[in-house]
Parts: sequence; structure tokens; C-alpha cells
Amino acid sequence: MAVPYIPLSWHSGPGFAETGWVKRDKTVPIIVMLIDMKVEERMKELGIELPEAPGPKGNYIGAKWAGNIAFSCGQGPFETTKRGVVGADLTLEEGYQAARETALNCLAQLKKHLGTLNGIKQVLQVVGFINSTHEFMDQPAVLNGFTDLLIEIWGDPEGKPARAALPVYKPGWIPIEAWMVVELEE
Repeated sequence: MAVPYIPLSWHSGPGFAETGWVKRDKTVPIIVMLIDMKVEERMKELGIELPEAPGPKGNYIGAKWAGNIAFSCGQGPFETTKRGVVGADLTLEEGYQAARETALNCLAQLKKHLGTLNGIKQVLQVVGFINSTHEFMDQPAVLNGFTDLLIEIWGDPEGKPARAALPVYKPGWIPIEAWMVVELEE
């Protein structure tokens, strides 16, 4: 006996979801509609909440754009995050979490200045400075906390940026500072 209805429910990638039931009938073709899921809806679905965009600590703005390219200013993790050097004061896992928080602060800056994140087509670049000991060599693994979040939100390849993870050494300072560059929808 043939099943009268075919369940359709899968996720084809960030921004797209196909769901529903289609009646199996020899005379009716199966049609699947793509539902464009907005970035902010995707974040809500994932339980990702943006903090309030931090105020500037100097003479600059949190984000700026020209044409369809937007830049966040350099951001650090949340004020409550432990300060110090990865590899001494912080573990790689704590550095990863600090990088994730830094990504949230960059996104908060972009949203504050653009009004929404829904107009971001893709992430182009992330540059991160990892405050780490001279012996610590896993700066890219720390910055994965930043880029993994972007891939969760936009998917691959849209959320996967060109990237640089650079070591710095400043005891007592924030564990990471990073910024991002995005392409906006035309």
C-alpha cells in the first residue's frame, strides 16, 4: 500500500528550509517551496542573542560601510570575560569562547549601524589578534570561536571568511581583538 502523503522536512542550508506534506498522486507533481529564512530569524532559531553594541572607547564609530561592503570596528569579548594571555591565564577553550563573544560584539556593531543583519549577503574577512604566550601556537583554533559562530549563522560558504589569526602579547589585556568585513545585498 502506498503512503498517501509524503512528509517533507529538511534543512538545505542556512537561510533555507523546506517543510510540509505533499499528497502522493500520479496526476499531481511534487512541488517544494523554498522559504528564505532571514539571518536574524536564523539566530533566534539557534538561540543566539546579540548584546548591546559596546560604546566606542576612542574617536571612532562601531561600523562603517561604502557601497555594499561594511566593516565593523575592532571588538573584544564581553566586559565580564576574564582578561589575560591565552596559554597562561586562559585555556584554549576560554580563548575560543572569548572569540565567540567578540564575534557577537562585531555583529552587534553592524546591526546598530546598519539597522539589521538581514541585509548581509556574506562574510568576507575576519582579522583577529590573539593575546597569547610566546609558546602558544594555536591562534587559529582560538579564532575558530569567531568564525564557527558565523558559519552557524550563514553557513558555508557564506559565513566562512578569509581570515588572519595573529599573535600578540600584552599581559593583563583582553584575550582577543578582532574585526570583520561583510558584503551587503545589492
